[in-house]
Amino acid sequence: MTKTANILHFDPKGPNGLEEWEQMDYASLVSGEPVQRGHLYHEIEDQGYMVGVWDCTAFTEQMAPYTVDEYMLFLEGELTMVLPDGAEIEIKAGDAFVIPKGFECQWKQTGFVHKIFMILDGDVPQAENASLRRITVPDLAGPSGADVSTTRTDFLNAAGNMRVEVQTHGAVAQTQRTSAAHELITVLEGSLQLFDGESPHVFERGDTAYLHQGDTAGWNTAAGTRLIVASYNSGG
Repeated sequence: MTKTANILHFDPKGPNGLEEWEQMDYASLVSGEPVQRGHLYHEIEDQGYMVGVWDCTAFTEQMAPYTVDEYMLFLEGELTMVLPDGAEIEIKAGDAFVIPKGFECQWKQTGFVHKIFMILDGDVPQAENASLRRITVPDLAGPSGADVSTTRTDFLNAAGNMRVEVQTHGAVAQTQRTSAAHELITVLEGSLQLFDGESPHVFERGDTAYLHQGDTAGWNTAAGTRLIVASYNSGG
């Protein structure tokens, strides 16, 4: 059979461990001398796009506009996002959240954190939707045993090319499904099988898959499968 897709399994520790990344400018921080490590699974440098895994020791940033659109799924640790009015949003392991580019906030972590991420550092056109005025924390709970497919969009960036959805699927078998965008897919409940023309790739609860835009893959889900999907349409 001909291979039709490049299906990636996101290992939270990277394929060969995480590499230490460039040191942050400690002088620009409120506190901390963080050590950050990571691995990029896919990058489109000229579009400011990247997906990967990252971990870091404690630090607190200044209150400032966030410099990118970023989707994150926390694997370990805790984080407090502080808003200009003093309100705080608590993030813990197992939570997903999205910060829109230009949103003023302060990152405050008191210990080690580990996350999966999708970042887009693109132009910010004039746009208006509710998810541009908040830090979005999707509700990842849902009914079990669903036999229908539904999609709820929780975040859409200003350019309309990056979104985060929570999907529920029944028992579905698709012999061919072409990805309309680069897709970062984490299984919240149930199971997902992707077929690349050579062999099945099985993703269970807590596993994360990645499909490149234009990939064609078989797609099977068990009844009651829930997914959180962050996607980026790079055009073309």
